[in-house]
Amino acid sequence: MEPIQGRAGVRIPPRGFLAGLVRLVREAGALVIFDEIFTGLGRTGSLFACLDEGVLPDLLCLGKGLGGGLPLSACLGPPEVMDAWPPSGGEAIHTSTFLGHPLACAAGLALLAELERGGLVDRSRELGLELLKGLSQGLADVPEVAEVRGRGLFLGIELADPETKAPLSGAAVALAEEVLRHGILILPAGRAGHILELSPPLTLERAQMDWAVPTLVGIVREAFGPNP
Repeated sequence: MEPIQGRAGVRIPPRGFLAGLVRLVREAGALVIFDEIFTGLGRTGSLFACLDEGVLPDLLCLGKGLGGGLPLSACLGPPEVMDAWPPSGGEAIHTSTFLGHPLACAAGLALLAELERGGLVDRSRELGLELLKGLSQGLADVPEVAEVRGRGLFLGIELADPETKAPLSGAAVALAEEVLRHGILILPAGRAGHILELSPPLTLERAQMDWAVPTLVGIVREAFGPNP
């Protein structure tokens, strides 16, 4: 599972959910596998989202940001889990086309060093709080904005019918196209394309954020809410 659901629309489980789930899974004798391809490496204000909940999986899947733009992924686990692969009789039992590509691995090492050197994990948490506050305040009186949520630099704006609370199907898709015309990249997410998903780079500058927040708020307000 994802500790925070990504393409489903930045769905954050309540505190204690992950710990309870991990306990149940291990009581059943199964493995806990966290997919942190989207949420890992500082995205949510922690090195890994699961750490913010104080739980560790048996296997951790990473990718995307790990390569710093180059194709690289990783599956991490302790020896007692990884040693479940039987000895090879000569034929590769687990491989991939780009496994261990030297350039991508070098990029991954550089990315990890930059996370530490630039304090980017802490920066993600600090900027994320500012971004969440700015968007929440700016959209507080827009009836169609059901919720503004996020952790670190991973945020979602959920759009729903003010009366029925049903998702506004496709609303985030149309808004994402309009926002792009103003120079801001966001993703439509959620099962009905009703959630605006923000995942800016961890190197986001405050000047960029100070411009992007009122711009995005203005576009959403113009589409749904009262004029400022």
